Amino acid sequence: MSDTVYAAADGQKAPELVVRERVDLVLSDINMANTAGISFLREKAARDNITDIPVLVISTETGDITGEAESPGAVGALEKPFSAGPVNKVLDPLL
Repeated sequence: MSDTVYAAADGQKAPELVVRERVDLVLSDINMANTAGISFLREKAARDNITDIPVLVISTETGDITGEAESPGAVGALEKPFSAGPVNKVLDPLL
């Protein structure tokens, strides 16, 4: 696993970036330009070559985003703002 960070211009470009760069992990906002984060998760789940890449979703939305995000394949969800502790709790088992 490298420490390179990539940023997709928007949610529509994210799946291609994930494939092209062979990323180890995706941090995705639920609210993105052009495509919602849940739509990105559904498209990722439909692509055989990237289904195994873990996705942690983040959002400013109040309420339970965890269930909505985990159903199409996220490993966890965090509500913004958040600190390093909750991020580490979700990511440590994956790294």
